[in-house]
Amino acid sequence: MPTKDRKRRIVKDVNHNDYGIHLLIGAKGPRAWKVTIYRDGLVYNRLFSFSRFGGREAARKAADACRDELMLANLPKLSRDIRQRLISTNTSGHPGVHYRCYTGVAYWVARTTLRNGSSVTKSFRVEFYGHEHAKELAIRERERQLDLLGDYRSFKVAQGEKRLIQLIIENPSLEIVGV
Repeated sequence: MPTKDRKRRIVKDVNHNDYGIHLLIGAKGPRAWKVTIYRDGLVYNRLFSFSRFGGREAARKAADACRDELMLANLPKLSRDIRQRLISTNTSGHPGVHYRCYTGVAYWVARTTLRNGSSVTKSFRVEFYGHEHAKELAIRERERQLDLLGDYRSFKVAQGEKRLIQLIIENPSLEIVGV
């Protein structure tokens, strides 16, 4: 006689109203909604069981309210702030600015990754500008590239951004920078 797998399974929909909310299904069928929000290395989990909240719909409403509250209390960082992180291999001391030497030609390079995954790069040849001036030009160019990005929140999942926009439309009194 085969044994039943009693582990929980998670079923996800792709609707932006379902961002961060998953239906937990046990051995006897659906039993709870689970809210999970990830921010800055932290995980926020809440469980809304059908039995505790008086049914599937009531538990879903409570899960929606909890998710919205968690989202507004723990907004993702601005994309500009994330791009200002200094990585360990950086030698210039400025994020997005590095020194390159190709076939004997030296450059200071400013590089920024855009929202769509492509990147913007501009290089300044040391031979033309001198070492320090080329570096300074690259630093200024990097700042210009970051200014072109604008201020938007960096969601890893598009549904999260759509849900935040929907919350702002529903509650015009909310003042959130960088949406």
